Parts: sequence; C-alpha cells; structure tokens
Amino acid sequence: MSLQFRVLGSIAVLLLLSLLCGGTLLILHARSVVEVEIRTAFQGAENSVRDTLQSDVQHTVTMRQVVSSFEGQRHVRAALINEQEKVIVSSEIGRLKDPAPQWFARLMTPPPLSARFNIKLPQYPCVVELTSDPRSEIADVWDHASDAFLAMLLFCAATMTAVSLAVAYALRFFRRFQTGLLAISDGGYDARLDAKGPPEFVALAKGFNHMAARLKTFSESNQRLQQQIHSIQEEERTGIARDLHDEVGPYLFAIQVDANILAKSAEPQTRSMGAAIRDAALHVQTHVKEILRQLRPVSSLDFGLEPAIGDLIAFWARRHPDIRFARHIAATPGLDRRGEDVAYRIVQESLSNAVRHGKPTRIEIVIADLPDQVMVSVADDGGGLGQELAGGMSLGQMGLSGMRERLGTLGGHMTVEEVKGTGVCIRAFLPKIRELEIA
Repeated sequence: MSLQFRVLGSIAVLLLLSLLCGGTLLILHARSVVEVEIRTAFQGAENSVRDTLQSDVQHTVTMRQVVSSFEGQRHVRAALINEQEKVIVSSEIGRLKDPAPQWFARLMTPPPLSARFNIKLPQYPCVVELTSDPRSEIADVWDHASDAFLAMLLFCAATMTAVSLAVAYALRFFRRFQTGLLAISDGGYDARLDAKGPPEFVALAKGFNHMAARLKTFSESNQRLQQQIHSIQEEERTGIARDLHDEVGPYLFAIQVDANILAKSAEPQTRSMGAAIRDAALHVQTHVKEILRQLRPVSSLDFGLEPAIGDLIAFWARRHPDIRFARHIAATPGLDRRGEDVAYRIVQESLSNAVRHGKPTRIEIVIADLPDQVMVSVADDGGGLGQELAGGMSLGQMGLSGMRERLGTLGGHMTVEEVKGTGVCIRAFLPKIRELEIA
C-alpha cells in the first residue's frame, strides 16, 4: 500500500467520522429545539384557552371563535367536540411549503401533547381539545440542519482536496529526490534539485545538491589520481625495461661472446666451462626477454587501432567461420595511446564474451568519432551474458567489471543493453585527447 493512499485514506476516514459525529450532534440538537418549541407553543395555547374559559361562556358560538383563533397556527390544533364525540369545528396548521423528508420527520417528532377542556353549557355541553403538531417546526429545522450539514460536507471536501494537493506536491518532490539518488548511484553527479518550495524541501534540495557537488569533486579527483597512478606505473615499467635492456643486455651479450671464445679453447675443461657459461647466459637472457615482454608487451596497436581490431576479427573468424563480422571504424577517432588501448581491450573483451557466452551469427563493431567523445560499440545477436559462476557473478559480468575499471581511469562510461533472444549491445564512451589533457 502506497504512502499516498495511506495518508489520504487516514484523513478521509477522520473526516468521515467527523462528519458523522457532526451530523449526529446536529440531529440531537435539532430534536431538542423541536421539542422545546412545541412544548412552549402548546403551553401558550393552554393558557389562552383557560383565560377564555374563565369568562362567562353562554353558547357554542363563543367556543367556535376560540377554536377559529387557532386556524393557521404552526404548532397547535384545536377542535370543538360535542357530547357524542362528534367534531363540530376544528382548526388546521399553516400550509407547509417544503415539508421535511419522512425519515427526518420520524427522527424529530417529539412525544405528542394533548389537553381537553370540558365546557358545561346548559343546552350544549362540549369539549375543547388541543393537540400538538410539530410538522411545521420540523420543516424549519430541516432547512437549517440540511444547510449546516451541506456546509460541513463542503468543508470536508475542500479539506480533502487541499490535503490531496499538498500530498501530491510533496510526493512529486520526493520522486524527484529519488530520481536524483538513482542518477548519483549510476555515476551521474551532475544531477541537481531545484531549491524551491517549503523550507523543509529547500533544505533537503540544498543538502542533496551539496552532496552531489562533493561527490562530483571526489569522482574527478579519483579519476585524476587513477590516471596519475596509471601513468606512474607505465613510467616505472618503461624505466625498468629500459634499464634491463640497456644495462643487463650488453653484459649478457659480452658474457656470451667470452663464453663462445672459451668454448673454442683447446683444453677440454675450458671448453666445458665456456659452454656452461654460454648456456647460463642464454638462460638468463631468455628470462630477461620474457620480463621485457611483460613490462612492455609487443602490441598490434603499434600499427594502429584499426589493424589491431582487424587482427582480433581474423583471430575469431578462423575459429568460428560461421560468424559474420562487420566493422565501421573512424579514420581518426581522436584517442591517444591510452585511449586506443582501452578501446582495443573493450573490443577484445566484448568479442570474447559474445563468442564464448552466446551463439551469435553476426557481430558488428563500431568506433565513431562524436563531437566531444569517442563511442565504441560491439553488438551481437547471440543469447546474452550467462554462464553463472560461484557467488552469483557470471563470466560476462566479470569482463564488464574490468571494462568499467579501464574506462574509469580515463573518465569514460559504458552501457550494456541485453535483450533476451536478440543479443547484447555494449557501448563505451571515451573522452578525446583534448579532454584528457584538461583532466
């Protein structure tokens, strides 16, 4: 259940309970008003009849006038009844323009009130009967109660609307906040939030922007540090290789020359020692060459990026003749030697993943020269990255991790699009030489 639904649902329940409580109190108050009004009116009518009966009543005409005086009253009806309980004349309350609904009338109707006054005329004994009639008062109360309840209903609706808008506004901010966090987790340290709105949101936005700016600074510093470390490592390897080649190499050659001379000696022991020295020197020379190859490997990149990738394609084409390879490589992609090496390694790893972990029939390699960066793309139509290893990581994922580390040293980034049944497309973006120099 979403937070928005919980908040709005809770407020809606509270408003509904408040509306029910308010309606209940309104009905109780209205019933009390009706009862008091009817009782007051009825007591006034009783007093009026008693005052009239205190005078000397001689005939029924006077009593008819008394009953007629109640005609059109709102709360009390009067009737003149003879000794046979036949109604001689009776009054009616005023006409109701807008009577209350029956359910409301049943709730509001108080206990009925009635009174009988015996008139002992010599020739016409009769009775004056008064009865209460609350319909008119209930109609008035209904008008006021319905207006009050409608006002409460409109207030609840307005409150619910205002709360809904406030919650929606707050959630929009938090959705933007979440989007920003996801962008930062993916390395997008340029993400920023607008510092506007309520003070609490402004404080959160400023804190987020400050965090993103600091992370961007740390990331740039880390990239520069990685580049410096890489450069220092290359310089150290180059220095060690140069020292081995320039210092150790000549001495080994000299030892071999001297050993060859000794090997040609007339003395058997000297010839044996010379051969042993020559073999030892050759053994050391072989190990030195191996160390030199590790420190400064002979790479096909020495002849350019495109020929190096061509060699990779030829390597895999000889072993998998059923795969069709296509390549589109820019003539001058704008990369230095480090950038070319990273691009070459990405293509190398991507080809290896495509051939080993999928069953592609076609692989396309693209190196495009974009305005501010170089794109390296390797797309295949195989089955995707698979072959899970212990620990939940696949061989393909290990290769991707290595690609990202190589790109990180240059400040580049990459995307992987894997669609089940259609293969994988790896796109890497490297900064050009100009941007590397600025970094």
